[in-house]
Amino acid sequence: MTWIPAVVIGLLALFVTGAFALSAWSDKEARRARSRVDLLIAALNSAVVLVVLHQLLPWSSVPVALWLLPVLLVAGGVTGAVLRWPGLPWRRPDRARWRVVANVVLEVVVAAAVVVVLVVL
Repeated sequence: MTWIPAVVIGLLALFVTGAFALSAWSDKEARRARSRVDLLIAALNSAVVLVVLHQLLPWSSVPVALWLLPVLLVAGGVTGAVLRWPGLPWRRPDRARWRVVANVVLEVVVAAAVVVVLVVL
């Protein structure tokens, strides 16, 4: 893999993990997660990005600090999610229950497919 795809994958990983950390810690209404389901989906996406990062980047040529930054962002996001968890409803009141369930099922299926393709196959 040349350095250009590695940089793109790295920036994507920083964006996704940073968005999770921001949604868990932000006090601004537009940026924060509004439900427990939103936090769980963001955490799942961050975990999948870490798997993709681990499988696709040539880690022998990447400094350890570049791997630690997205991991620290996920850890910070999980910490913020744990602190905000008790004050959040399970689902957003403005979303229908069927829509939330369909979104969760779709997210889990896509995440599982990505992990299976990258790790197992």
